[in-house]
Amino acid sequence: MRFSLRNRSVFWHRLCHAANPLPFNSQLPLIPGRTLYPLAFPQDAERGTWFEDAFEFVNINLGRSYANLVARWIELERINKWRTKVTGLAGKSQRPSELTAWIVSGRYGQRSKPIVIAPENVAEFGATVWIWWTSLQPQWREMGPTQRHLPVDKFGDQWKSLDHCGANGWLSFLACLRWWGECLVRMEKDTPRTEGVQDWLLAIHDMTKMIEGLILYKEKK
Repeated sequence: MRFSLRNRSVFWHRLCHAANPLPFNSQLPLIPGRTLYPLAFPQDAERGTWFEDAFEFVNINLGRSYANLVARWIELERINKWRTKVTGLAGKSQRPSELTAWIVSGRYGQRSKPIVIAPENVAEFGATVWIWWTSLQPQWREMGPTQRHLPVDKFGDQWKSLDHCGANGWLSFLACLRWWGECLVRMEKDTPRTEGVQDWLLAIHDMTKMIEGLILYKEKK
């Protein structure tokens, strides 16, 4: 089932009826959004699949902006009928090494190890996430003076580089945002943390805008 723009807000509202405890005492600065943690497991998704593990992994309390992005990811996976594929996002040589290690270790299995970004490394990690994300943008996006793309005001019709579903798709972006955000939560409330949160939120905003465009593109197909 696909969701129109008019009933999408109803979908997001229905995601938010679970009552899991909050894992953090600290709160990140929030950008106003409609979705609150925790999200409820989609009723039309199957248990015991790749999606259940992925959902539990990304469904943590990192603020409304993060939750909004996770909600849109759920919608994208629904459009893709909860499928997963062996192939996925390109740019393996540019993606964070932590992500590669997580994937190689099996993500959630017994061999997997928790990824923890040290505060002294968070700026470098965030920069790597941005470099990888930037390398995967469609050619119709205009580059800005800071080697990041300008905010999107109109979507193009080429989405091949970002049109990936399942365990090797947008889940990888969300995993990076989770580790990045968790590190910021642990940091002292000083200038580096404030700047880091702003950069993290900018990444979330840009990814949210693009996943919304991808959803609209796939709904038209």
